[in-house]
Amino acid sequence: MSSTTIKSKVSIIIPSWIGEVSRPMRSIEQQTFRDYEVDIVHGVSPAGRARNVGARRTRSDILLFIDDDASLGHEHILQQMVNLLESDAQTAIVGVSLQVPVEASRFQRTIASQLPRYSYPIVSENLVSNPPLNGYGFTAITTLCCAVRRPVYEEVGGFDDELPSGEDTDFFYRVRRCGYNLVLAANCWAYHEPPTSLKALVRKSFWYGMGHALEACKSPERGMAVLPLDRWYGPLGLIAAVAGLPLAFFVHYYFDTRRLVFSFRPLKTLSTHATLCGYVYGWYHGKPRKAAVTDQGVRSGRPESIEVQTR
Repeated sequence: MSSTTIKSKVSIIIPSWIGEVSRPMRSIEQQTFRDYEVDIVHGVSPAGRARNVGARRTRSDILLFIDDDASLGHEHILQQMVNLLESDAQTAIVGVSLQVPVEASRFQRTIASQLPRYSYPIVSENLVSNPPLNGYGFTAITTLCCAVRRPVYEEVGGFDDELPSGEDTDFFYRVRRCGYNLVLAANCWAYHEPPTSLKALVRKSFWYGMGHALEACKSPERGMAVLPLDRWYGPLGLIAAVAGLPLAFFVHYYFDTRRLVFSFRPLKTLSTHATLCGYVYGWYHGKPRKAAVTDQGVRSGRPESIEVQTR
């Protein structure tokens, strides 16, 4: 680990449980913008907590969060994100579109075509992407790759590090509530692979639904409750979710935009069903037991590994 004595303009924070960060690092090293430091946070879970650890260990005015399985699409992206944040004081977060890597399998491409949240179209002009304050809403920006003003990050209190999922939309909501804008950068994208198997797809969808429920419980003023579970019995809700699987093959409910779509999309069906089960579970069981990870990175006796590089 090396430290820096000169404050960089951008702190790039990469949460990584397994410690493999070659994919984002290759794309970062190719950037034309060079005034940055890189903080790799290893062994901290959930992701929101890892991002908070990295933010506390760095000093730059701009925080760039990028996941360890993502990469920047071209060499000018970091410069464009910095320019957007510096050009408008009301812009607090700048995100990029998502694309499936060229080496992705046919299965992964099918997932991306059936589940829009795994692939966001590249916009030709900067696009304000503000989720509504009175509901769950939808934003094309994701913490998989986004730049945030540090003063705004500190103003809203960072990420909720006890949310196992959905910490990004919760963070975006609190930023929006303070009156700031979220902007999707033009002609900027990050590559990120969709789940590689049915098991991975179901697991991610389950956590997605659970995070949605935990957000609804945390901020009832947002009117986020998709289902009236407060008026249902828990077992009845779970039985209804399982019994509705055949119907779900033809009826899909978009949690983001709250609209019904009739079609036959088997992968979308499995994802929708797993999301519903996760939502029911999250609503009734609340937040899971806290992970045995502290800011010092202790988990089962293994210390976290943090690397800081400066450019």
